[in-house]
Formats: sequence, C-alpha cells, structure tokens
Amino acid sequence: MTRPPAAPFASVLVVDDETGVRDLLTRWLAGGYDVQTASSASEALRRVNGDPPAVAVCDIRMPGHDGLWLAQQIRQTAPETAVIMATGVQDAASAVTSVQRGAIDYLTKPFGRDRLHESVSRGVEWHRSAREARRWREALEGDLEARRTEIAATLTSMAVDSETAVDRMVSALVPDAQARGHAHRVSALAARMADEVRLSGPGRDALKGAALLHDVGKLAIPDAILRKPAPLTPEEQAIVRLHPAIAFDLLAPFPWLAAAARVVRHSHERVDGLGFPDGLRGDEIPRASRIIAIADAFETMIHARVFRDAISPREARLEVMRCGGTQFDPEMVEVFLRVADRD
Repeated sequence: MTRPPAAPFASVLVVDDETGVRDLLTRWLAGGYDVQTASSASEALRRVNGDPPAVAVCDIRMPGHDGLWLAQQIRQTAPETAVIMATGVQDAASAVTSVQRGAIDYLTKPFGRDRLHESVSRGVEWHRSAREARRWREALEGDLEARRTEIAATLTSMAVDSETAVDRMVSALVPDAQARGHAHRVSALAARMADEVRLSGPGRDALKGAALLHDVGKLAIPDAILRKPAPLTPEEQAIVRLHPAIAFDLLAPFPWLAAAARVVRHSHERVDGLGFPDGLRGDEIPRASRIIAIADAFETMIHARVFRDAISPREARLEVMRCGGTQFDPEMVEVFLRVADRD
C-alpha cells in the first residue's frame, strides 16, 4: 500500500534527462505533491534559484552537469531543499558519496512507487525541520541583537573611569544576584592567582575589571539558550560562543576598559587552540585571560546550573588538573592549585 505523503502539495522537482522517467515520476507523485520537472541540471538550478522546492529528486547521470554537481549547487543556494539522488546500480558508489555530502537519500533504479513516496516523504520532513531551524535561528539572532543594542545603550549612559564605576556597571547590568555573585567570586579567585604570580600595575587592573565583566556578553544571549534544560544544538552553541566577542565590542569603546575588554575577549580561548573566538593557543593568550579561564571554570563547576548539578570543590580541582595542557595553561593550573590548597 502506498505511504501517504508527509505534506500534501509540498513542491517536488524531478530532474532527469529522460522524458519517460520524468513523466512516470510525475504520475506517481501527482495528487499529493506539486511536481515540477527539469531535463538538465542547468534548467533545474534555474528553477531552484527562482523558487526553491521542498524536495529535489535528481538523476546522477545527465548530459552536461551531472546530478552530483547539481546537488552541490542546491546545498549552497537552497540549503532547505532536501536532495534525493536517483542512480543506476553502477553509480551506487557515487550515490553514497552524495549522501555524505548532503543528500538525504538515494534511490537505486529501478525503484517503485512506494519507495519513491517513502523517500520524498522523508525529504519533506527534512525540509520542514530545516525551515523551522532557520526560523528559530533567526528569532534567536533577532533577540540577541535587540539585547545587545539595549546593553550598549545602558553602557553609553554610564561614565566608566574607576573600579567603583565598574562595580556600578555590574550592578546595573546584572540584576540576577546569582550571576553577580559568580562575577565577584571569579574576580576574587583571579585576584588571588594574580597575587601568586605577582601580576601588578595595569595588567592587574585589567584582570580585575575583566574578571568582573567576563560574562557581560552573555547578557545578550537569549534566555531560551542560556536557560535551556537540555543539550544545545550546534546552532545554539555557535550563538553562545559569540559572547566573548560581544563583550569586547561592548567594552572596548571605553578607554578605561580597553585593556580589560581584550582580556575578556580571550577568556574562552584554550591553550591547545580549540577555544573561541579567535583560536589562540599557548602564550598567544594573555596571561590574565588564562587566569580567568580557570577561575571561571572552577566557580562554575562548584555551583549548580539549570542544566546540571554542582560538583564538589575537590572534584572541580581534579577536573581543572585533568584539563591542564589542553584547555588550561599548565603553569596557571599549578598556580590555581597552590591558591586553592590555602583556602
């Protein structure tokens, strides 16, 4: 029995250089889908650029540009269109390669009506999910930009020229007592580590301001992400990773905070180069940023968050030690342990 389409009248583009194949697939899909056809990859791409279909069923072997070329073009120009490859047995390896490059399925000729409907139905569901993901991402990005603009307006209204002014800034920007407590605990731990390495002068001033303001960029991140009680999607993770750069953009215009802004920007870099936003490694990362990275991680681990429970200080110290040489500077890990052992 033929499986009913997932979405009546969703658009499907059938691409094949053989008229008989196009006509057959059109008859099989008619009544449940809005079917369009193209006899070449170039014609299909013009149709996709004009009005992207939900699903494109593409033959691999065609004169001129083949179906693999077309699938790649569709992925670039219409990323929400689900691509299904149709292939003869001799092209099975190419079909598998196309799936690895973004096609959601492939049909091996000869295939029947039921197999076609099953594949197209899956493609429509994929298209719907991709479209909803885009709308969700756009909503998050709009929320982020609105928050960023609001924070910038608040900062512009403040005169920031002293440590006292920074404290006022934190109080004005961070109404949540838990978040303010985290900022002050990180600042206190970072200051003790700075004393241990005899960091003084402008460097220490920059560290102190940066430690208090290291999460200011997170204020622009939508609550739907920060308070999500489940793992983040890759798109949501990418938005979270913007926060150090956002903080830099917000703080750098203030001359008194320019040095602190640079420290904040690099407080989520890793010594192995896998951090963000700039992928710095080792000594490329400012020492103050390497200190704050450890202080922030430790204080985060020993306090509960919406998505996880707290762990004990002993467990957190072991985790910091485990990450020495990859996430954290091994020298700063030793400094942290000496400070923590005295607490």
